[in-house]
Amino acid sequence: MWASVKTPTYLLILIQALVLGALLPLAFAPLSIWLLAIVLPALLIILVDTQTSWRRVFVIGLVFGLGYFGFGVYWIYNSLHDFGNAPPAVAGTITALLVVAMALFPALTLAGWKFVQRHAGPESVWLLPLLWYAFEWLRGWFLTGMPWLSLGYSQLNSPLSGFAPIVGVYGLSALCLVIAIALVQVVKHRNYPYLAMVLLVPALGLVLVKIEWTDTHPIPLKVTMVQGNIPQEIKWKYEERQNIFNIYWRETNQHWDSDLIIWPETAIPGQSEDIAQGVLIPMSIAATEQDSNILTGIVVSEAANNIYYNSMLLLGSNQGVYHKRHLVVFGEYYPMRWLMDFMRRYINIPYSDLQSGPVDQASMSINGVGLGVSICFEDVFSREILIALPEASLLVNASNDAWFGDSLAPHQHLEIAQMRALEFGRPMLRSTNTGVSAFIDHRGRIIERSEQFKTQSITQTMQGRTGVTPFYYFARVQGILAMLVVFLLLVYCFRHRASEDKS
Repeated sequence: MWASVKTPTYLLILIQALVLGALLPLAFAPLSIWLLAIVLPALLIILVDTQTSWRRVFVIGLVFGLGYFGFGVYWIYNSLHDFGNAPPAVAGTITALLVVAMALFPALTLAGWKFVQRHAGPESVWLLPLLWYAFEWLRGWFLTGMPWLSLGYSQLNSPLSGFAPIVGVYGLSALCLVIAIALVQVVKHRNYPYLAMVLLVPALGLVLVKIEWTDTHPIPLKVTMVQGNIPQEIKWKYEERQNIFNIYWRETNQHWDSDLIIWPETAIPGQSEDIAQGVLIPMSIAATEQDSNILTGIVVSEAANNIYYNSMLLLGSNQGVYHKRHLVVFGEYYPMRWLMDFMRRYINIPYSDLQSGPVDQASMSINGVGLGVSICFEDVFSREILIALPEASLLVNASNDAWFGDSLAPHQHLEIAQMRALEFGRPMLRSTNTGVSAFIDHRGRIIERSEQFKTQSITQTMQGRTGVTPFYYFARVQGILAMLVVFLLLVYCFRHRASEDKS
């Protein structure tokens, strides 16, 4: 459609940008058409290249972002309305505000590049991958962070995946932009030497894929993950509590030969203090007698102090507890309570006033194999997984993706977990309530996965990993790199504005 219009109107450009953004979620799971994450940004660059005003480019980027995230994270509405019982107007408003907030980041990326390009010339296009990197990193921190659908996640099955253990998901996003720019140089500007870059970067990725960055842990663990498939609408009903426990216990009784049996996030409905004597202690005794261990999600409570944690509790031959550190805004806590408390009247989510766990927590291990435990949304952040390393040999993520229903979200979440495994060279055990549960190897490949919306247990013997990938070190400084890029951009903009004022 671009070739047919030599000088497209601004309105047509905006429509085209919206279409490009709306198509981009197809690059991610479940379709995983990874090539779109290169081709669509290339087309976007061609669109933006027709503009001289950075303000117009900002709007183009915003419209692109609205299509990108509007179609990519629409399921937030379902979570708030269908399962959080928020009225349609409230759920729609919150979802729309979040989509707009996320769309600001590609808008700022493109506008910043275009502002510099006006004065630095066309070669400044190579600044774009750095800006994209920086603003994706910032999106991972803004309002506690929402790095969902970072462009690099789409590259799990592409040749670029070989770079993930070195530069992480944001680095993969930048590489997608590098190839996209080279593609534009070849196709639009007939700069054919850039074809070498289009071919050599993926070729180098294929070489890197073959490198083993971490070593095999000598002790294997037989692990079973129990997927209870408890519908969200009955999960917290008191009268359903015994039936829910029976489902998990029945599955568990068939797998006592496993070293570790994992139940998903808040698998046991209820507070730890209320069910310690009747449920938790008998579970631990039974697991100990079978020389096994149960790792289960539960709300750990200190009712006297009005403190509640979203936690994973290790019972049996080994003992331990992990309290979730990174809570979900409005789902698990309300920021600026003095201002936002009124929202609780409109969103009915159980245990939405939780306490975040401390950064330093005692690690868990089974037979000398360290576990790096995270809960649900935490695996979206490399920095949260990093805390458990290098001691942890296996990564464990427990989630309740029933909140998302039959949408794109569970598949996107699985893709994110795969990226964490690839970045850090560790197998990932992903246990969910309604799916998708999966055993993921240290290269981010799925060994076995469950069916969605089915009560099911899956078992594998998993070999942990020791040592670290280069990304283990790079992850600690990537924020400095991102902020440096943004700082230099701001300095450039202010100095240019000052020089214009003087003239």
